[in-house]
Amino acid sequence: MNFLNSKNNLLLLHKNMPEPKKAKVYDLVLSPQFYILKKEDLPIKYEFQAKKVAPSILDDLLPNENEYEFIVFKDLGGWNFYAYNPKEIEEFLEKNYNIKPYQIGKIYFADQLNDILKKVPLSLDEENALVLVDKYATIVPKKMLESTGYLKFAPRFRPKRGFWFKKSVKSGAKKVKLQKSALLLSATLAILGILYFIEGISYKKALNKTSEKLNLIYQNHPELQSKLTRDSIKQKYLNIEKSQRKIRELLNSFSQLSSKKSILEKLTLQKDSIEARFKIESNEIKKFKSLLAQTKLKIVNQNGNTITVKGALK
Repeated sequence: MNFLNSKNNLLLLHKNMPEPKKAKVYDLVLSPQFYILKKEDLPIKYEFQAKKVAPSILDDLLPNENEYEFIVFKDLGGWNFYAYNPKEIEEFLEKNYNIKPYQIGKIYFADQLNDILKKVPLSLDEENALVLVDKYATIVPKKMLESTGYLKFAPRFRPKRGFWFKKSVKSGAKKVKLQKSALLLSATLAILGILYFIEGISYKKALNKTSEKLNLIYQNHPELQSKLTRDSIKQKYLNIEKSQRKIRELLNSFSQLSSKKSILEKLTLQKDSIEARFKIESNEIKKFKSLLAQTKLKIVNQNGNTITVKGALK
């Protein structure tokens, strides 16, 4: 099955993605612009159990939980709770690249490339790169990085585990005129569906055997059945999560202030804040301060054409 899927064209999906080559089906590596991730170390053994609590784990990060699909899997660092909005992805691809929902095959997540990102940033375009920030894949302007070398995304970076894209209700209800290639794909998926059905029978038998173990887990950890307790687990990591998201917001604000006439000279990450020092041309200072007023950043020092601004992480 992996062999068949590997034939699909693989795209790194981000909002400045170049026009892809024409293909029948596209597999997507979603950038952080198209999903939410939260990592938790919970006393849960099986994926189907973890997926049940995924909405509670992520609900404080999602504007509308009903619009999102959830994917959960475990690695050496614990449980990874992903949420993505199918409608957002479909509309972006169809509007900008005329890629229809039925042409989307499997999806992967940029955080599955962390082994690569630990070594070198991944170039997205002339201005942005994909890097690790606090162990999360993050899009950062290149001018804010010290690295001079970048990898270019390639099909060989395909993660080992992929997930079938779940189309939105809207696209599923929409009548689409299928081409011969799409019909052939449907036939292939039907065959795979039969294989999954056979595999599902074995899985069902295994679930029956583990039902007693599941009951025992709930007896030993009854708190997992309570939403109040799950909320308390979320609260434990909420401050960390908010801090990470705030770092990304501040980096984006610094990027908007930076230009050829307002050069970012130094970036300092502190415990409760981030400071950035800019060298600005004289005729650009007024414009710089006007842009600054639209952010939550504050000037902490100005020495001639050199201005230091600060953003709080709390």
